Amino acid sequence: MVTAEAILWVRVGDEGEYLSFLEFDDAIDYLNMMGVGQVTGWIELGFETPNYHGQDYISIYWGGPDANAWSGLDEDECAAVETSLEENYI
Repeated sequence: MVTAEAILWVRVGDEGEYLSFLEFDDAIDYLNMMGVGQVTGWIELGFETPNYHGQDYISIYWGGPDANAWSGLDEDECAAVETSLEENYI
């Protein structure tokens, strides 16, 4: 996380809305509820899965209250995402 004021922003797919999360685990729970599937590759501010790839990927990053990106996830956070997402094919 960048600072104590940072908010975790998530968007599922290119037509999804940006949602804010104050707790990392809440964002993971949301991604599993949405059935995004497991990570197949990381991009600058997000990742791809079998269900969301190309321009239709998962955005996840730290930012301010206006959803402007401050930082992508660090290595430990990326590893937590990879180990926490459930396999799901839609």
